[in-house]
Amino acid sequence: MRLIITLLLIFMTGQYATSKNIKNPSAPVKNTISDLVLIYDGGLHRQAWTADLLRPYVYCQDSAQTGWLFDGFLFLEIFDNVKNIEYYPGYHKNAAAKTDWQFLLDTYFNDTKSLGALENVLDELAQKGEKPLRKRKVVISIPTPIKGFTGWGLLDGKALDFNKTEDQIAAEKWFVDEVMKRWKSKKYKHIELTGFYWVDEDCNNYEEAIRLTKQYVGSKDKTLFWIPYWNAAGGERWKELGFDFAWEQPNYFFTETIPYSRLNEACAFGKKYGLGMEMEFDERITQPVFRARFDDYVKAFTENKVWETSPVAYYEGGGAWGQMAESNDPELKRLYNSLSDIIIKRQKKADMHLQK
Repeated sequence: MRLIITLLLIFMTGQYATSKNIKNPSAPVKNTISDLVLIYDGGLHRQAWTADLLRPYVYCQDSAQTGWLFDGFLFLEIFDNVKNIEYYPGYHKNAAAKTDWQFLLDTYFNDTKSLGALENVLDELAQKGEKPLRKRKVVISIPTPIKGFTGWGLLDGKALDFNKTEDQIAAEKWFVDEVMKRWKSKKYKHIELTGFYWVDEDCNNYEEAIRLTKQYVGSKDKTLFWIPYWNAAGGERWKELGFDFAWEQPNYFFTETIPYSRLNEACAFGKKYGLGMEMEFDERITQPVFRARFDDYVKAFTENKVWETSPVAYYEGGGAWGQMAESNDPELKRLYNSLSDIIIKRQKKADMHLQK
């Protein structure tokens, strides 16, 4: 009887992706990622994500025992400063063409970097008998088919015109199919593809494309994620738009004049509309004023019970977390250890839910 009651509760609270979700691609499914780290990758100006660079994101190196860190890895790119292209509008660069989308795929599916490096780190640990209870989950960002762009390239012999919704969706479907095909061919043992990410941080001009992309992603039994910026168009309507899950950006860390109250406002917004929250920092963490703002996030998320109740995404600027892990600066190590302890505790809680 207890098992039956438990199963009924799981079904009622949506903690399990039932066959109903698979049959109805538009139906939302449960977010199974507790701590999602953003890995900016694909621009020629970025660092190459080798196994050594990804290792501090997988587990805590200062722990006597392996402390598991992020259980989700979002591979994304927004622009390429070298190529002068953008993967979603707003950076005043040229729109990314099909060859650029292919370059992203080639970057992510490298055997020794990016996804390959993440798999290799986990395999090294597995060989030593250290293996997380859950596979690490991967989310792949889909570039935006930027409206007005007619130079993306050919698909099935046709030149796509992104002024047309059907051509936008054709490109999105092509990208999703390419990811699925490449993923299947790699036969990863320690990571699993859980879904895709809509990279544009507001919904202006793309609501129909979002809805249709969600339907296609859902038909593949995958989820569609989003992280809108503070006060982004559609942030409170993320469910209506068709996303399976979304996190809210407080955008507090980056501007010194933004008051602490922003964090409480963002947490209240997230709670009201059912979003997770984003922890934010970057390489400026070496400066005292930004260290204090990092501490503010930890404090506000503690006071608002975010750490206890919500999925959290982590923006770290493209390498700051790894630098903190390797730093000999006692203040940086304090910040690193404080957040590591929180994530490790959250991961243990997520493991316990799996075992129940």
